[in-house]
Amino acid sequence: MRDAHRFALSYISIIEQAPLQAYTSALVFAPTGSLVKQNFKTDKPDWISTEPVVEAEWNACLQTLEGHRYSVQSVAFSPDGQRLASGSYDKTIKIWDPASRQCLQTLEGHRHLVQSVAFSPDGQRLASGSNDDTIKIWDPASGQCLQTFYVGISVPYMLFDHTGCYLIIDTGRIKVATATLDNSIRLDDLVKPGYGLGQDKSWITYNDKNVLWLPPEYRPSCSAVQELMISIGCSSGRVITVGFSRYV
Repeated sequence: MRDAHRFALSYISIIEQAPLQAYTSALVFAPTGSLVKQNFKTDKPDWISTEPVVEAEWNACLQTLEGHRYSVQSVAFSPDGQRLASGSYDKTIKIWDPASRQCLQTLEGHRHLVQSVAFSPDGQRLASGSNDDTIKIWDPASGQCLQTFYVGISVPYMLFDHTGCYLIIDTGRIKVATATLDNSIRLDDLVKPGYGLGQDKSWITYNDKNVLWLPPEYRPSCSAVQELMISIGCSSGRVITVGFSRYV
């Protein structure tokens, strides 16, 4: 039964479109160790004389969600795990039901690629950061844009704090209201307590003051900031973490 479940999950998208592909594409591309493939191998069409080399066993992939037109830049699960948000180079955010593979919402409004997405702790809001230098706050149920923040920089990483009142990005925190529409702010309005990264990414900062210079080979292509800890992903493939025991 487990093998049949994996078989159905892996090929459900094509089987829904063309059911007889269960006997062609699905059987041909299933792993050689699949019990379904072994039991139904005589049902494969005889007009396929040479089969492709496939894996011996099922891999870790359970589902493939298709719908974006270009590459996916970021993904995030809702706190209850019932929804998955994906931000794409096609300027949209999609909200999925990962169990059924259904796209529940397609959120449009950014003028450039969507680099980051994050759910609030209660799952009632979704934030998206884009290369158009804005962050948008959405109602994931209705698809309505609740707020737009102009921050003047692209936002490759963000998350809500545990209260859901602030959105944390590399350069500070944004106080997030819950009921206003298109309430635009600028970078100068950011609350900036604690550690972060300067705008040119060459300094670790504290309260917007430079405290630790980063040599060129340690400057981030991406980063994550969590209170007294900063993790930096470098273009060399190295990931470094800098921790601070207290505020300076």
